[in-house]
Amino acid sequence: MIKFKFEDQTVSLPEKWSEVTVEIFSNPDFYSGNAIKLLSSFSGISVDKLMNTTKDLTKYLVQISNLVIKDKEGYRGSPEVCHFFKLLDVNCKVPRDIELRSFGQKVMYGQALAKCKYSNEAIPEAIAIYLAPQIFPKDWYERIDEVADAVRQMKIVDCYSLADFFLFSIQQHKSDGQKS
Repeated sequence: MIKFKFEDQTVSLPEKWSEVTVEIFSNPDFYSGNAIKLLSSFSGISVDKLMNTTKDLTKYLVQISNLVIKDKEGYRGSPEVCHFFKLLDVNCKVPRDIELRSFGQKVMYGQALAKCKYSNEAIPEAIAIYLAPQIFPKDWYERIDEVADAVRQMKIVDCYSLADFFLFSIQQHKSDGQKS
C-alpha cells in the first residue's frame, strides 16, 4: 500500500490486486470510466473533495489507473474453482447452481440485482445470500448484512473464483430476464 496525507487523514492506496478489497471492487464507481470516481472508490475520499482539492494527486491517479488498466486481469487470483469457501470462520460449501436454493434466497437475490447498475455491485450480497444459511442456519435471512460486510472486507483475489461464479450467474439471470 502507498500512503499519503490528504487533509487531516492518511490515505492508503493499493499497489497490487492482493490489496484490493471486495468493497472497492464492488463499488459502482469502479467501472464508471470516470477517473475521479475511480480514485474516490480506491481512496475513500469523496468525489466532491477530490474535485475541489488544490493538491496534485496525479501520481495516485496514475497508480490506480495502471493497476486497473495494465494489470486488468490481476484481480482473478487463483483460477481454481472453489468448492468450499471460508467465511466468518465457517467452511461453506459453494452451491453448484443458484437456482436450487430456497425461495427466500431467490427473492433476496432478485432484490439485490434490482438495486445494481453494474453486476459487480451485487457480489457481496449475492455471496452472502447463498452462504449465510450455512453460517447462521436459523436466522440467516436476518444476518445477510453481517455476512455481506464480511465479504466486503475480503481481498478480491481471495474470493474472485467465487465472485466469478456469482458474476456469471448474475449476468445469466439478467440476460434471461431481458429475453422474456
